[in-house]
Amino acid sequence: MHKTWNKPFHKRKMWKNVSNPGKMVYYMQPLVEHLFDIWMQPLPFPTLLKFVYSCVLLFFIMLPILYPLLVLLLYYGILQYAGERHFGVVPPDNWDLLGAASHLWRFQVTNKKYLLFVTMYIDRYRVIITAISSTVDYMRMALCFVFS
Repeated sequence: MHKTWNKPFHKRKMWKNVSNPGKMVYYMQPLVEHLFDIWMQPLPFPTLLKFVYSCVLLFFIMLPILYPLLVLLLYYGILQYAGERHFGVVPPDNWDLLGAASHLWRFQVTNKKYLLFVTMYIDRYRVIITAISSTVDYMRMALCFVFS
């Protein structure tokens, strides 16, 4: 006797009725489980590395959503470039992708005082994030010694 409940879900007849977001959730489950497994790793694996690894894993989880958006932005930029150069079409300010990209590319802080402030601000939060992650690691180590 053939038991259908032992088949994986993507090989069953019900798979044809599942929506595309449902299929995406089904295929993303191993990555999300891997994310939870990383955060449940025991000590000496530092929290800061877990955070960086989680960001990389979340990027790969979001890739099916990000890829079509990047393709749309690329083709809109090509269309805008062709429209501006060959047909003289001027896009509105809210839809000017090439103007925003060139403005972002040429951006620089001219005031040295502000540049020093931004550098110090970034360093401050880098130190705070490192301190918090180290504190979490040391708290976990202390709790492991207390409850073991």
